[in-house]
Amino acid sequence: MYRQYKSSVHSVDTLLEKSFSNLSVTDLNKNIDAREETEGCNGATPETELPTLDHSVLTAVEKCWEEIALQCSQYEENQPYTQVPDDGDWKTLRVFVSSTFTDFFCEREILVKKVFPEFREWCQARKLYLVECDLRWGVPNDSTTALTISMCLDELDRCLAETGGQPLFLNLLGKKYGWCPSETDVPEDVKTKFDWVQGTSITFMEILHGAYRLKNPNALFMLRTESIIEHIPENMLSRYASTDALDVQHMKKLKAMLKSRFPDQVHHYDCQVEGMVQKHGKDMPNIVGLEKFAEQVLHFLKCAAERLYPDRDVVSTHQSRVLAEDANQKKFLEDAKNSLVARQEEAQLIWSFVEGDTSRLEEGEIGTPFARSVDFWHDLVTIDNNILCIQGQPGYGKTTLLAYVADKAIKSGYRVFYHFRGSTQEGHEVTLLLQRLTAFLSGDYSEESVEHLSQNYTNEDLAKKVRDLLVGMTKDTGAAQKVVIVIDALDVQTVPGLVNHLSWLPPHFPMNVRALVSTSNLDPPTLARIREYPYFLLHLDQLTKTDAKLIVTSFLSRFNKILDSGQLQTIIDSKCSESPLWLYLVCEELRIYGDFRTLTNHLKAITTSLEGTVDAIVERLVSEDDTGCMERALGLICCSIGQLTCLDLQRMLGNIEAQEPLASLTWASLRRNLQAYLRIADFNDVIMFVHDQMKQVVYRKLVQDKNCLEKYHKLFADYIEWWSDSRELKMHSLPHHFVAAKLNRRLINFLRNTKEGGELPFFHRSGYFQRMRCNMLADPVIKGVQPAVICTFCKNSRSVYHPSRLFTNESMCVVCGNQTVRVPQLTKDAFYCHWHSVNIHPTMRKCCLCGGIADRSTVPAKLCSNCSFGNSGNQCCIVDPK
Repeated sequence: MYRQYKSSVHSVDTLLEKSFSNLSVTDLNKNIDAREETEGCNGATPETELPTLDHSVLTAVEKCWEEIALQCSQYEENQPYTQVPDDGDWKTLRVFVSSTFTDFFCEREILVKKVFPEFREWCQARKLYLVECDLRWGVPNDSTTALTISMCLDELDRCLAETGGQPLFLNLLGKKYGWCPSETDVPEDVKTKFDWVQGTSITFMEILHGAYRLKNPNALFMLRTESIIEHIPENMLSRYASTDALDVQHMKKLKAMLKSRFPDQVHHYDCQVEGMVQKHGKDMPNIVGLEKFAEQVLHFLKCAAERLYPDRDVVSTHQSRVLAEDANQKKFLEDAKNSLVARQEEAQLIWSFVEGDTSRLEEGEIGTPFARSVDFWHDLVTIDNNILCIQGQPGYGKTTLLAYVADKAIKSGYRVFYHFRGSTQEGHEVTLLLQRLTAFLSGDYSEESVEHLSQNYTNEDLAKKVRDLLVGMTKDTGAAQKVVIVIDALDVQTVPGLVNHLSWLPPHFPMNVRALVSTSNLDPPTLARIREYPYFLLHLDQLTKTDAKLIVTSFLSRFNKILDSGQLQTIIDSKCSESPLWLYLVCEELRIYGDFRTLTNHLKAITTSLEGTVDAIVERLVSEDDTGCMERALGLICCSIGQLTCLDLQRMLGNIEAQEPLASLTWASLRRNLQAYLRIADFNDVIMFVHDQMKQVVYRKLVQDKNCLEKYHKLFADYIEWWSDSRELKMHSLPHHFVAAKLNRRLINFLRNTKEGGELPFFHRSGYFQRMRCNMLADPVIKGVQPAVICTFCKNSRSVYHPSRLFTNESMCVVCGNQTVRVPQLTKDAFYCHWHSVNIHPTMRKCCLCGGIADRSTVPAKLCSNCSFGNSGNQCCIVDPK
């Protein structure tokens, strides 16, 4: 087949060693019968000897390169781009991928799913935001030829402008030259704007515009081995190799000129074809062995990024929790501030409030002060500067609005404090919020001061400090600088429903301070606390179709992707389009979808509901997972209690018994594939989903089954008990996982024999034992019920059911092991139900601790106040692990 393909090619000329400026038709004819020289880059194999070319083909190719030579000299004299100086702030770094469409699907899959995720992670550590311009799809079905050409080159032009003419440019070349538009296909404005060379392909023009004319040092050319042509099915050969004489000659000459102009930037790579594979409903050759290709590309991209931004060090994190949280909050704001593309009217209302105009804002319903005590906040009660509360359903864009306003206020010269719940797993902690707010109001961020706040102040002390600082601002008439305070997600800043919930929130603020808060409208305790004092209310309704359309088009345009009108309408018509969160998930899924030919069917499958969209995302993640750990990782994240770090997850995905974590390379691949749907805190690497709603849907899909639930909780229990050295996990998470996995014997052992089990609060210990306690009645009035007793030997021994061993068994609760109080009203005698009394003779009772026959000096076993509360006092005292 390969010989037939070779013989069908009329001819190709020899690769010339001279520079393009000295080439001529005469030069070509002199070497027309010469054997093609061996490709000199990275051990490529030589071409076979080929017959003579038609003179018109050589002339056409030579004419193109003469025009290119003239353009290059003009570009060198008049550089059209200027390098923007690096100020160290966050920058967008674009990578443009250029190749023909039908023959590089496997390479592009490797780039999008392996190389770019790792490179993005590398960039983020250097305050660089990576955008890969991967045009596998993005040209609508109904677009014109002119629009197709313009879209490809406009995106490349944006990359050039942002990098001073030195974009990160990756070109993949095989044996296919690509589509050459006719002279009438290319609009005059496109010809002028991009100095179009007539008779060349779009891929050729991308190379010319993005790399060749400017001699771009950040361009990489990856040439694929030609030996794979032998293994391509004959009916697919046209997708992988050009047979037209002019196209073949163009490709040969292009490769020669690239080697001449970029001797250190042209690399060959080997790969193999292993049968056929179905991708997105299409059969195609399965090209494998691309590991070396991926390594070469990644290494070059990192080097190119360092050339563009040479002084970028890896962002370090501070040791102090307060300063570390400040760094994480700043990073969160940088990520979220530019996400607002809709709700412009609401954003303007909020900004008007910041500037002092409240005429268009609704005044909220007022209740009676309760948690936010008048006695505590008396000096701030009569001030007229009310809070603005933004309310809306989860996923409706409250955080994005606040981030946009906070960033605008900073740029406008305001002093701005902001605290976003989603920055880290610790973002919900009121203590951390108040510590940060105190440091902000005092203006003292020294390590000594911050450490003093962390070690010596309770929440009440911090609230008093905040109050005093705000009162001081009201008395300081010379306070000229305006201040904006932004606090996101009040409903999760502490456990909803507590009496002191939001007691730390000032009722009013000084006249130079504007306070913005947000909350879900589904949390009554938070809404009640807000209503205790006058406030302004902004309610976020569902997105309009216009706003939804704007969000979708704006998101995809960042990656130069455009949906046709029918595809876009499919998204907009979905009931879920009222939620920005859902739109983000859909767009993120479309961004990495590989086959534009089946895009419409894919859209219809993922736009049914939020759950349907997440289902499609999870199915794709699992089906495309080559680590074998994706489903387990998602399940573990869903089942986590408290803080789950990357290290914890990596260990649980490995071999817990042998204490061998998942291999680092496998873990890195898994983490990068999940990155778009997770938020990983920079300070302590804590993992969480981008939004709680996504966690709920993943839970219903992967974890809701009883067996799956027990399996994941058992993994947690095994890891925390046998491997983890985290005291917090053992005290606050391990008992929960024991219960959920039904590991009652291990739970009893933990509560009765470990230090962490003994340090749990009394009511928590009692609660865990109540779950395992026999639920039958043991009221002494019932026939057959026997009292539980402790023998003489055991009563003076140290508490066997409590790890502390600080008190005797006589004063120990025989259910939970806590110490009983010598007050009759707070303790009760313990009894066995009639079932557990079967083998106990009334005159020969057994000790409930050692099981031996009790003598006449026995004492009654006791129940503590927690275990005897309510009907529990008449319940059997036996703890049954079954």
